[in-house]
Amino acid sequence: MAIYNYSNKDIIQIDFQTGSFTDASITNSDLDGLSSESVHWNKTEIRDSNCNDALFTASNFSDCNFSRSSFINSQFSKCQLINNNLQGLSLIKIKILNTKLKRTVFESCTMQRAQFKNTIIDSSTIKDIEGIFANFSNTIFINCYIELTYGNGMNGFSSALFENCIFYNCTFSGYPLRGAKINHCTFIACGGEISDDIEAECSYGIPRIPVPESMTLTDADAAQNLINEVSHG
Repeated sequence: MAIYNYSNKDIIQIDFQTGSFTDASITNSDLDGLSSESVHWNKTEIRDSNCNDALFTASNFSDCNFSRSSFINSQFSKCQLINNNLQGLSLIKIKILNTKLKRTVFESCTMQRAQFKNTIIDSSTIKDIEGIFANFSNTIFINCYIELTYGNGMNGFSSALFENCIFYNCTFSGYPLRGAKINHCTFIACGGEISDDIEAECSYGIPRIPVPESMTLTDADAAQNLINEVSHG
């Protein structure tokens, strides 16, 4: 195993020249501005490192683990991510474009103002995400599990925009799309707790959000007496 600790990214980029980056461990390193083009990442971990403003182009990632690291304002374009685990990452303003993700886990990541475009997310898990103002366009979710755990302090995809997206056979838990805006999207064979507060336009397949039943007030005096009793202890 190649171990990089407090490494200069230039050393890593020399290894990229082989087109393969395998069985490596990158810890406590500064990778800001890293450029990975046509590189196959395999069984590699990045932990407790900064990888901001990085550019990943036509690169493949398989069986990799990235944790407790920052990828702010980085970009993945024409990449493939298969069987990866991304946990505790800062993905603020990240761009994932024309990319395919399969069997990839996003867990406890901050994803504010992230942009996903022309991307396929297949058989993946998105759990406990802070994705305020994220933007998903022309993105397909297939067989995905999307969860927001109650009481974890994350807001899910509140105020995020999903436009021209397809969700197929996805399961939702904890209303992760609460407060999101859904435009021209289709939900097919999806189930679970998608949202209890959503703004949707020209979208199909979203389960009806239940409206609390109301009752006509028939005895105003009795109601006022009850209010007075409660307010005065």
